[in-house]
Formats: sequence, C-alpha cells, structure tokens
Amino acid sequence: MQAPSIRVKTNVPIGNDIFFQLPDLQGNNQSFLDADVAVGATSLTTNGSFFSADQYIIIGQPGQLKSEIVKISVATDTSLTVDACVFSHNRGDVITFIEYNQIVNERSTDAGVTFTPLTAIDINPQVAETYQQRTGDATTDVYKFRFYNSTSTLYSGYSDNVTASGYADNSVYAIKRKALDDMGEKKSDLITDEFLNNALNEARRIVDQDPRVFRWSFRTKFGTDIGDIIPGRWSVTAPTDLRDRNTNKNILNIRLGRQNRQIYYQDQNRFNQNYWNIAHTTLNGAVLSGATSIILTSSGDFDASGSIYIGAESISENKDSAAYTSNTLSTNTLGTVTGVTANHASGRDVWQNANFGMPTWYTINNGVIYFNIPFDDSFAGENIAMDYYQSLTPVDSDSDLLDEPVYDFFCNYLKYKIKYKKSNGAIQAKTDTDFIEFQLGVNALVTQETIGQSISFIPTMGRLVGVGGNYFRN
Repeated sequence: MQAPSIRVKTNVPIGNDIFFQLPDLQGNNQSFLDADVAVGATSLTTNGSFFSADQYIIIGQPGQLKSEIVKISVATDTSLTVDACVFSHNRGDVITFIEYNQIVNERSTDAGVTFTPLTAIDINPQVAETYQQRTGDATTDVYKFRFYNSTSTLYSGYSDNVTASGYADNSVYAIKRKALDDMGEKKSDLITDEFLNNALNEARRIVDQDPRVFRWSFRTKFGTDIGDIIPGRWSVTAPTDLRDRNTNKNILNIRLGRQNRQIYYQDQNRFNQNYWNIAHTTLNGAVLSGATSIILTSSGDFDASGSIYIGAESISENKDSAAYTSNTLSTNTLGTVTGVTANHASGRDVWQNANFGMPTWYTINNGVIYFNIPFDDSFAGENIAMDYYQSLTPVDSDSDLLDEPVYDFFCNYLKYKIKYKKSNGAIQAKTDTDFIEFQLGVNALVTQETIGQSISFIPTMGRLVGVGGNYFRN
C-alpha cells in the first residue's frame, strides 16, 4: 500500500482545512450486488463473495455519491450480512474491500518534533478526500495521519508530515498538482500517484544524465562526516548517495582528523603495494576477552607462531595485541593464545607485521574506502570528512523536495506523459508542445550550470625536497 496522502489549506482566522486522500484500493477484492438494496437493509446478495467476517467494504463506486463503508458480520459465497445501509443501492453496484474505516490525524505544535493524536474520524468514501476542519489551529502547525481499523485496532503507515501552510513550491506534491491542474485532470485509476512519481523520476533522470554536464553543481556535498577513526581499522563505508561508488571521479576531497589532513587517491594496483609483507584477514566468529584460541577467515599468510593485532570495536578502545604459539592451517585456528583483553565481533580486522598510523592515501572499491595504513590508537574518535557529488535520489513521497534549482519544466514532462498514457502511446514526443517545453527547460538549466569547483594541487612545503630545480614529495 502506498503511503497515505494528506494536504492542508490555511483559512486564517478560521483555522486549517485538512484533506485526507482515500486509501489505495488498487488490487483489492471486489464483487457486485446481485439484487437491489433498500435503506436500512442488512443483507446483501452478491455475485460471488471474496470477503470475510469483521472486514469492511465500500458499497458503490469510491468517490461517488451514496457510496458507503459497512462492516461485515457474516460472509457466505453469495451473500453478506452487514451493518444497516444508510443509502439504497442498485443491482450491479460494485463492492470493494477496504482495509480501514477511520482516520486518526495527529497534530504537532513544535515543528514536527512531537505529535498528539486527535479524535478518530470516519473515512468518507463519497469523495476523493475526507475533509476535517481544525478551527483555531495555527498556520505553523504540522499534521500527519494514519488510517485505522476500529475492529482489528490496526493502523496503516504514516503519511508525510505537512505544515498548515502547505507543501513547498519545489515539492513533489506541488509539481504533480500543477501538472494536473493545468490539464484539468484528477488522479484516478489511470493517472495514479505511482504513475506521476515514476514520470517525475524519469524526467529527473533525463536531466541528471544529460551528456553535456558531467556533474551537477547543485548535487555537491561538502564536509560530510562519513565515520570516526577506530584503531586497527583500515576502511570506512562510502556514503550511499555517492555518485559511482566504485571510482574516485566524484570524490572531491577526503580529510582525516583534527588536522583536517587531505589524503590522495591511488588506483588499486598501486594501492596494493602499501600492504606488501603484511598479513591481513578477519575474525571468523566472535572472540571473547581471555580467549585461548582464535579462528580466522584465513590463517595461511600468518606465521606458525607470533603475535597479531585485532582492530578495536569502537572509538573508546585500542587495538588488541595477542600472542599465539600454533597456527593450524586446516582449520585456520591460532592456538595457545594469550593477551586478548577485549571482546571482538566476527569480521573484525586481524593484522600481522603491520605499522599503524595516519593514512596519506586511499582507494575505493565496491562502496568501501580503504586507507594505505590502518589507524593507530592515538587517532581514535577523530573524524573522517568527505566532499563529493551526490547521485540522483528518486522521489516517492509528496513531501520530497527536488534539489534542482529550476523545476517548473518538470510539469511539462508530466503533462506529456499524461497525454501519452491517455492516448495509448499515440502522442509523439517530437511534436508535443509540452515535451518541447521540457527540452527547452533542460537546455536552459544546462546553460546556467557552472561547476564551481576546480582541481588544484596545494603542496605541503615542509614535505617537499628540491633536487636540481625539481621538487619531489619526501
């Protein structure tokens, strides 16, 4: 089921008008009346029954006059016993299962930090949106709601939060509403929220992938804290919204620690040289403080006897040093272990012959950033900061905001897609005025684009040495 949809209109000084869209009924079981129904009737003759006792149904077409929600008390293959009908109904009228019969609105007076549930109201199936008036509420109030089944006491998921002043101009709701209003259309079984959201995401991908712009400046993120330094670790997960998580081409900068030290990229082949003659693997199973044996993921690179370092679990701990006297390769087990002073989770890094310190290089692979040296204890808790270009984040909610600085032309694309769907694909993009307007909007956005970031090299003078007029990093 899609997230419930809500909108608010402020009518100062009267208060706020709130509109709750009907639940999504697509795919719900349906049947038809096999006989007329009088006002007050409690028995329905149906053309097949796909319902159960204690369920709710809408009699009549949702969104039309005289449709109503009733509760089933008894269900057979050809009949239903229900609450007394408020309206009369004709043979052939549709019957539709509905999961919920009420709406529970919630109000926040502190900008959406805390919400207080309001009295439940019944869903009105005769209109596309159930109406509630909140006299005296402020224009700064925030609302959200859930559908409620008063029999099972189960709730739906929450709607988006929406302020009384309504959705922002660059919100998904505002873009869709403008497109629908321009065409005199309403959401329906054909023009659904899902269809409109998909069309909007399609238009945004066209813009995002325009070959004339390698990276959009408005998707630059600066100073993002991507993790803390933990002793004995050598990697951190890249941000999930990094554009291309397998290369450095969208990474502007990575900086480490209190000194804000910039580190530099190495390709994977060059990076691997940093770990020559260093044995590295991970724990295969948790290890407790005082353990006398340790199972590794692979012990083949480790000495027959010696010492190891185990990465810390958190910024409040140091890496652990332990000694062992045997290495059983067939089971990857280190035996007669001494010196384990902390508990360690399975998968934690294990090192032999490694030096620890502050990295100067990094590489990235499959969404993980790796450093050329594992972190030393002395840097525990310091930050790892990153500047990078974001990938496009798809929208799926009315309250989602577009990050494009110009967005009106997306309405043109939605209008084109609506016409395309209603014509069963007969509309040609190259001759459609709305599609042409969309293309002009894209062209204008490309023309206005400035990267704003330049690639520069700032030498650390204390680390350069000169030989014959040439300078080399020391």
